Amino acid sequence: MDKEQARFILRSFRPDGADVGDPDFADALKLAMENRELGEWLASERAFDAEFANALGTVDLPENLRQDIMACLAAERGDFPQAEDSNDAAWIGAMASIQAPASLRDEVLAAMDRTVKKDLVPTNISIFKRFAIPLAAAAGIALAFLITRTASPTTVVRIQPIPIEAVQAGFVRTFESPSFDLDKKREDQQVLIQHLAERKLPCPSYVPSGIRDVKGVGCRELVIDGKRGSLICFMTGENGLVHMVIFRRGDVSGDFPQKDHPEFAQNGKWASARWEDGGNVYLVMSNTPVAKLTALF
Repeated sequence: MDKEQARFILRSFRPDGADVGDPDFADALKLAMENRELGEWLASERAFDAEFANALGTVDLPENLRQDIMACLAAERGDFPQAEDSNDAAWIGAMASIQAPASLRDEVLAAMDRTVKKDLVPTNISIFKRFAIPLAAAAGIALAFLITRTASPTTVVRIQPIPIEAVQAGFVRTFESPSFDLDKKREDQQVLIQHLAERKLPCPSYVPSGIRDVKGVGCRELVIDGKRGSLICFMTGENGLVHMVIFRRGDVSGDFPQKDHPEFAQNGKWASARWEDGGNVYLVMSNTPVAKLTALF
């Protein structure tokens, strides 16, 4: 485990220390005790989390919060939802009729207070699920807070880059979903790249030699934490399916090697390689031992 992986895990470490005995955090905490830089980061992160939780308790949500959020999102897209058929119209009308209950804020804050009690959090919950739930809640509340504090409708709300571990977890979650599908299915790689370019999605400027001349399977847009990326799937011989995930460099945090020296890792059944080139971050993944994935480079 390296420092970036430890940071990813420890971001869900509760500031009251209730997770000290949790085995899911053991390796990351051990590294934090051995590495001074990581230990100082963890102390600062816990202090920030505690202050952030206290600050959220002081925020009064305005009555027109829902309307402001919908207007902001529509302005960012440049349009409002357009019904293509009667089914779309029914869904848009139904969603527009939803009103947040008056007690929403109190219920959210009460739920946050209960999370500090360790006996209410089963210890067998996966670390990734535990990380996803508070992250989603905090992101939604933080977005609402930022929108309501804007001085004018033209103010831009900037979302922070996401860690590469979140990109990797988001790809696995999407790929393993029963509803997973590809937007474009073709064997010709250039057809797939052209499809991504037409949708203004990041396109590869470099493809590893081991998958450069193999048949493509398909491609699609990959949205993770609000960031738009690309996914291209290839069919190789011994390795089977190989997936290339591409995001713009500014949307992903962390340090990455150049294309000639990719960084390899094994996470469970998934082997991965990561690098940056031409303003993009690349993540190649395959359900195979990492030794077989390195043979493609």
